[in-house]
Amino acid sequence: MISFHWSNNNAHADLIEKQSPYLGVPGEVCAGGDGVFWLDGKCVPEGIVDPPMPWLLNYLIPALAILVLIVLVRDSIKKGELTWWVLMCIASASTFWLETFGDWGQHLLYSPNFHHYALDLPFTAPHNPAWMPFMYAVYWVLHTWAILELAKFYQRRHPGASLGKAIIVFTVPLTFVWNIAVEGTAAYMGWWTYDPPIGPYLDMGRGNFPLMWPMLTMFIWPNLISWLVGAPEESGPNRLERLCGLSQSFKFDNNDSSLALGTTASAPLMRLAAWVAIFNVTFIICLIVPLLGLRLLTGWDSLYLP
Repeated sequence: MISFHWSNNNAHADLIEKQSPYLGVPGEVCAGGDGVFWLDGKCVPEGIVDPPMPWLLNYLIPALAILVLIVLVRDSIKKGELTWWVLMCIASASTFWLETFGDWGQHLLYSPNFHHYALDLPFTAPHNPAWMPFMYAVYWVLHTWAILELAKFYQRRHPGASLGKAIIVFTVPLTFVWNIAVEGTAAYMGWWTYDPPIGPYLDMGRGNFPLMWPMLTMFIWPNLISWLVGAPEESGPNRLERLCGLSQSFKFDNNDSSLALGTTASAPLMRLAAWVAIFNVTFIICLIVPLLGLRLLTGWDSLYLP
């Protein structure tokens, strides 16, 4: 049954102080009875063990992402240039490696039943899903497209309104609805959870769905990216490309955002590199720094993410 709670943000302090073990015999309980030692001996919340329909994320999402990318690349080849959609997919997917650092900061744990990998680095989560780059290629592209479509809807009804203003108008409702649909469903299914959650949250049965943090960070990065890249049908270089100086280095078609004929062979690769660089740098600044910073500065801790 779904229930509302307000976390004390550091609910594992007593367990950690009493040196409750993080490693143990697979199958035995841990974390004061709230967790279980997984096959690799690491303590994980019991609710995310053996969740329903893991194949949806293990296989369907990667298959869908690959199919979409094939279609987009085929269209890009026919047009003879890197389209907005291909650039968006690749640049979004390129940020997946940063997810694990943010997960550590926000106490986010994915079900170990998913195909996963581990990084032997500080400030990283234990079970990082192998499907993450495929999810990013779909998730952030759809999120950006939705923001831009709503912004265009607002601009049609308010002529003269800037793209930035139009995006801000829909930031809160879209982000909240989007998070309920994605994060709420995932917590209910036990695909992932926040433990302990930070601030107000819903106990969805298998997992926790935070209502404030990290949702507040979601008001920044996706909307900044939407403002930087603009709509795919916009003409000339977008704000991201102007920021990187590409508008001075290459010629853009006046009818759309593609590179004009006569540009150097390296131009598309430099354009892609600019997108990837800006996506990763802004992801770190807008998401990773706040998420890591809050945990490190407050001393909040999670037994499951030592």
